[in-house]
Amino acid sequence: MNDFINNILNILKSNGFPQKRVSLPTEKMYEVADKKGLSFNRVLEILRDEHQVDSEVGSEKIIFSAKATQANPSQEDMMKQAQEMMSKMSPEELARIQEMFMNMSPEEKEELMKKGKELGLI
Repeated sequence: MNDFINNILNILKSNGFPQKRVSLPTEKMYEVADKKGLSFNRVLEILRDEHQVDSEVGSEKIIFSAKATQANPSQEDMMKQAQEMMSKMSPEELARIQEMFMNMSPEEKEELMKKGKELGLI
């Protein structure tokens, strides 16, 4: 089982994990685990508990993300991160995001802000 878990971790890392969320095909992952005589649900538990890897299992793909920590980053750290992300965007991308936000209804804007607070971004 450890070899299988390490293989998954290597695949995730090669695709930008933990900075990025990485998705893998659900059916394929369960099939490979089954061929090895493993319970993929148990593999997901071990990834979560021992390797700090969260997963969202969907019908077509499993999305892996770094397990959220209890420590909240400071507002200054969040602002630096946001500025860094924005500096990597093209002017067209920035304009498109601004336009998308301006075209949202007040309810959609409120929901977006709520989600940002839940994720610790705001």
